[in-house]
Amino acid sequence: MSSVVSGLLAINGSPSASSKTHSVAARAVELAGSGRVVDLADLDAEALLGRRSSPDVDDVIEEIRATPVLLVATPIYRATFSGLLKVLFDQLGQGALRETVCILAATGGSDHHFLAVDTGLRPLVASLNGMSVPTALYFTGQHFNEDGTLADEADELLRTALGEAAALAFALKAE
Repeated sequence: MSSVVSGLLAINGSPSASSKTHSVAARAVELAGSGRVVDLADLDAEALLGRRSSPDVDDVIEEIRATPVLLVATPIYRATFSGLLKVLFDQLGQGALRETVCILAATGGSDHHFLAVDTGLRPLVASLNGMSVPTALYFTGQHFNEDGTLADEADELLRTALGEAAALAFALKAE
């Protein structure tokens, strides 16, 4: 597949770099043809909390501000996104996602919290002036193969969201 999104930045809000959430972020970068996954669990914890400065967190914040397409992936805990994601987004200034197209993705243990993408992530992105693509991604264990990769139906939904992001980013660039 040719690149649909150039230079995708995928944020993994899971406390584990080997989680299903990481798998979604990594697959998005693979499908996009370029980009990288940022595992928030690997960043300096004190800097994520804003208690000190650290080059790894500073660099991620700058990358977020500069990227045209951002995938925000999080596990759902207590019907909302992870605390790791929250502390990162708290450090972004007002309007930090202006002209940034965002793909919203979440993983959960059951279907019970599928609306968390629309009730939690969408307002989070909008509060920073980001634009979310219409397709919201929520994956449970049934959406993954035994080897941890996305099953075909989930992979197709991810492709749809990436296509929407590419179209919206192109339209913004043309303005």
